[in-house]
Amino acid sequence: MTISEAIVAAIGDAMDTDDSVYLLGQDIGIFEGPMQSTKGLWERFGPAGRLIDAPISEASMVGSAVGAAMAGSRPIIDLMFAEFLALTMTPLALEGASVAYRTRSGVTVPLVVRAKFGIGPHRGHAESCIGMLMGFPGLKIVIPTSPQDAYSLMRAAIQDDNPVVFLEHMSLLHGARAEVDTQLSIEIGTASIRRPGNDVTVVASGLMVSRALRAAKALAAEGIDVELIDTRSMAPLDISTILKSVQRTGRLVIAEESWPVAGPASEICAQLIRAVDGLPSFTVDFVEPPHTPVPFAAQLEAAFVPSIENIAAAVSKAYGRNAIARSTAVSAEGGAA
Repeated sequence: MTISEAIVAAIGDAMDTDDSVYLLGQDIGIFEGPMQSTKGLWERFGPAGRLIDAPISEASMVGSAVGAAMAGSRPIIDLMFAEFLALTMTPLALEGASVAYRTRSGVTVPLVVRAKFGIGPHRGHAESCIGMLMGFPGLKIVIPTSPQDAYSLMRAAIQDDNPVVFLEHMSLLHGARAEVDTQLSIEIGTASIRRPGNDVTVVASGLMVSRALRAAKALAAEGIDVELIDTRSMAPLDISTILKSVQRTGRLVIAEESWPVAGPASEICAQLIRAVDGLPSFTVDFVEPPHTPVPFAAQLEAAFVPSIENIAAAVSKAYGRNAIARSTAVSAEGGAA
């Protein structure tokens, strides 16, 4: 399956086994959703009224779904693009995500909101808004980067009793195919070590995972052994896996496509600082876009999003700087002795 096919398969399997699951969104019927995000589901579930083609009103879709979830349904909203999430923050993040807290889990909101983001083949709608989402307690954020993760994490999101924003990167949706084990469970909030290594820890999500993997392969020829961690979800964030890796390598490079201010990279650093006892014993480098709107012109867009070369250069810099620092420390130690 591709990532897109895996997501559709997960939704279809969940709807087959649980009548409380339904899908609501724009153009999800006979048009099969944006970028074929609901391909084949209309024929299976449309006649029963479990695929609902909605008007263009994101707040209304999410607001009605929050109410339905509180009443016992498990709605899935196809919101098209992540930039429209800003229109849903009151019902989704301020109300839906807080209900369990306010009722001591007596009332829950098992809701999934699908949204596409990132640079893609059709241009535009690239904003992820991840930083905005991470600030709301009770809201989970998932970003699959492989067909297996897409299937397993969508099943986990549908079964979760909390609102989950399921972000789908447009450059990955119809990419490489891979085998998918429909019996494999993955817990939301667990990172994946995509490539083990000993010299530099690279943390990435979305498109940056595949670009970092290619950079790591190139750097291996230069003798730099990269450990690549795919966060898979931004909330909750698996900070323990990241911390264990970076304490071993002593070097951290965060590769991120989202804006650099109040975004995922900032939050990863903040959580690492809280997790360590005292000052961090590792260096941190960033590969991020500038703090500007995502440009539409192809050349500017390519320059905006971190490239494989950008990631490789940051890793090489981190590796070289630490090697020099270690050498200086050893020399000083020898002189003192």
